[in-house]
Amino acid sequence: MKLELKDVACGYTKNHNVLEHVNFTVSTGEICCLLGPNGVGKTTLFKTILKLLHPNAGNVYLDGQNIAKWTSSKLAREMAYVSQFHVPPFPYIVKDVVLLGRMNSVGYFGQPKSHDYDVVDQAMVDMGIEHLRDRIYTDISGGERQLVMIARALAQKPNMLVLDEPTASLDYGNMIRVMKKILALKDKGYGVIMTTHLPDQAFLCDSKVVLLQRDAPILFGDASAIITQKNLLEAYKVDVNVIEYVNDQGQRMKVCAPII
Repeated sequence: MKLELKDVACGYTKNHNVLEHVNFTVSTGEICCLLGPNGVGKTTLFKTILKLLHPNAGNVYLDGQNIAKWTSSKLAREMAYVSQFHVPPFPYIVKDVVLLGRMNSVGYFGQPKSHDYDVVDQAMVDMGIEHLRDRIYTDISGGERQLVMIARALAQKPNMLVLDEPTASLDYGNMIRVMKKILALKDKGYGVIMTTHLPDQAFLCDSKVVLLQRDAPILFGDASAIITQKNLLEAYKVDVNVIEYVNDQGQRMKVCAPII
C-alpha cells in the first residue's frame, strides 16, 4: 500500500494555509519521519492525512484512491493513529486497552469473538508486552504504555501507522525500546509515519524524511540527503554537525551533534 500526498495545502480555515505544496509518498515497509520546529504544521498535516481536516488544495491518496469520500470506518481499516499522550479515565487492564483497537470491526454494541482476542494477543506479542496483559494500564511505565498504544493500533489490522512523537517524554532506555519495536514494524511490512524532534531517529530508522520549514519549501527524501548541516540550520536556526561513523557491526551511521 502507498500513501501519497499530491500538492496538498492544509489549515484550519479556507482562507489561511498552514502548509502548502506538500508532496511525498510512503509505502508499506517504509518509515517516514516528519521533522520541523514547533508550530510549523506537523499536527495540522497529521490531521489532514487522518481526514480530521479537509485539504484546502490537493489530495491524499491510498493506493491511488482519493480518501476524500472514504468513511472513517474504511480509513480505520487501512490506517491507525497513535497520539502523543493517552491516559484512560478508568483503570483498564492492558489486554482490554488493546482490545479497543478492534472497535471498528466489532462495532459499538457487538461482542468480541475468539478471532478478535487472537488479533489482540498477536498485537501484544508483536510489541513484546504479552507479559503485561493482565496489568493495570495506569500502573505501568510510560514506555510500556506507549507500546500498549501501538499494540492497540495494530489490533485494527491496518497497513499504515501514524505515530505522533512516539518517544516524547520517555527516558533514554524506553526511547530505545520503543524505537526498536517501530523498526520491527517496518520489517513486518507496515508503513510508518511518525513525527519526531530528534533527527537522529530518522538516521536510526534509515527513513524517509519530510522536513517542514517556515517560509521555505518543504523538503522530502532519504534521511541522509535531507538531514544536513545546511538544512538543519535553515529549519531550526541552530548549528549542527552531522557526523558519520562506523558502528560495531560495520554499518555506516550518522548522528547530529549540536555546536555549542
